[in-house]
Amino acid sequence: MTTSKNGEVVTVADALAKLSEGLTVNQRAKIGSFHEFITKVWALSFDRPELFDSWHVGVIADDIEQALEDNKNYVAILPRFHFKSTLLGHGFSVWRLLKAVRDTSILYLSYSDTMARYHISEINKTVQRNPVLMEMLTARNTRAEFQFRYTMNNKPVEILHGGLFSFKRGMHVNGALIADDILRDPENPLQLGEINKIEDHFMTETMFIPNREAPTIVLGTPMLPDDLLSKLQRDDRFMSRVLPALDPTPTRRVLMPDLFDEKWLLAQQEARPKSFASEFLLQPSFQTESYFNREDISKCEDPNLREISPHKKYEKQPNEQLFAGFDVGKKRHPSHLVIFSRTGDELKQINQTWLDGWTYSDQIQFLNEVAQNFQLEKGYIDNTRGELEDRGLHQVWHPMAFTLKSKNTMAHILEQYVHGGKLKLLKDERQTQQIISVNNDLKAPVTPMGHGDAFFSIAMAVQAAWETTVFKYETLGSTSDWIEAVAPGETPQGRARGNDQEELGQSVAERIDSLLNYKHEPEEEIKEPLNPGCSEGVCQPSFWVMERKLCIYCGYRG
Repeated sequence: MTTSKNGEVVTVADALAKLSEGLTVNQRAKIGSFHEFITKVWALSFDRPELFDSWHVGVIADDIEQALEDNKNYVAILPRFHFKSTLLGHGFSVWRLLKAVRDTSILYLSYSDTMARYHISEINKTVQRNPVLMEMLTARNTRAEFQFRYTMNNKPVEILHGGLFSFKRGMHVNGALIADDILRDPENPLQLGEINKIEDHFMTETMFIPNREAPTIVLGTPMLPDDLLSKLQRDDRFMSRVLPALDPTPTRRVLMPDLFDEKWLLAQQEARPKSFASEFLLQPSFQTESYFNREDISKCEDPNLREISPHKKYEKQPNEQLFAGFDVGKKRHPSHLVIFSRTGDELKQINQTWLDGWTYSDQIQFLNEVAQNFQLEKGYIDNTRGELEDRGLHQVWHPMAFTLKSKNTMAHILEQYVHGGKLKLLKDERQTQQIISVNNDLKAPVTPMGHGDAFFSIAMAVQAAWETTVFKYETLGSTSDWIEAVAPGETPQGRARGNDQEELGQSVAERIDSLLNYKHEPEEEIKEPLNPGCSEGVCQPSFWVMERKLCIYCGYRG
């Protein structure tokens, strides 16, 4: 006898009756759905079977059924201690064998043979603790702790095991292939070269071990940006599911609240933010350090800042200027808007908006509304892929193509504001996570929280503000006016203002040099009619008036 979670005393016969309708003439047991098996049978092996009623168990079980129906493989990216192996490694393997109509074998792979043996041992223990399963299965080798070999209704079933590199394409299994944490070595952290080797071996060798009708199930926690787990999510042969322990959305949905509640998770996050981000929030770790660390950003966060609604008319204060940045998301991550206010040297964030799932048409309408409500001085949008081009965007929004040069420039400017104490940010965990996810190479992983979106939207807004300070954007006059100007620091307006404009010109040059590290060659060393400091990619040598040190296209003076 055993006791169910509601306190009822259930006999083995009763449990079997709930699970199946008995044995058919052809000696095949009717097992039922994967979700039914996990919650009604598999859970009986554990002290707290009610934990298998967690909402994510149902999500994963439905996924598996759908993947099998569509003849797809499955990749699940789940946090530590959230039944990843218990469900999709151990439980699925046994369920799959029980559902088989003939002699069936499953291959269980881990990074090392030691880990694979451990998983087999755990599967055996779980089966042996389960009265229902012990009625169904007869062990063929009772003394072999690290072998799973049973008979069900005179039908042999087994789970083979080994390290990833133990098996090559010549071997085949007809039940399933389980790849459990093949990117993780419990004894030593894997280097980038090893992870790339694993990926290559898996795609060229391992994927061909299962027969056509046998699915491949991949389980793991991300290690690096664009690692194998990330690539499999984009593979048409796979269904995928990513479930962080703590949902980043405002609703704060917790994956297993009965085991790890929000308070405990947030405490772990504060105590060890980097490992928590990787192991629980499923953000890949990095070979290089983040561009900004959490301490850098925490110093900028001001809990007293009030967030302004983007849908209401904003009343500007005297001498207040407003700037914005908008990072355009792809299908897999959201777009992100930020708005900053400036009354002196300090920039204060007054809004951030995540546009999860918005169409590009809706984003255009929203950005135009923001431009009008806030009377923006200037805003930048990420125009790398041109998603918002030619859609009627308000003229205050300026496109910016993300190149290595443009990203480095805006990151450098942002760094000056962060470390100079001139940037005040709204206190928001999702925004912070996206800022610190960007590494020194200005790359960020694709995660459920975004793709470094906040870093780049903020950087664009800060650059817009910086430019209006440095260059003092005004009406510049006609091209002929600029050509007729003769003094190195002179503008058309400078003729009426005397030395003030010349001083401004010198200040601009100095600030550009200090912030962007531009190297201006002496005039006599310039051999070609080029503009070495011009920031406009469309500028041509023909636009450069060497004797005036002036680009007549963009107005740059060298």
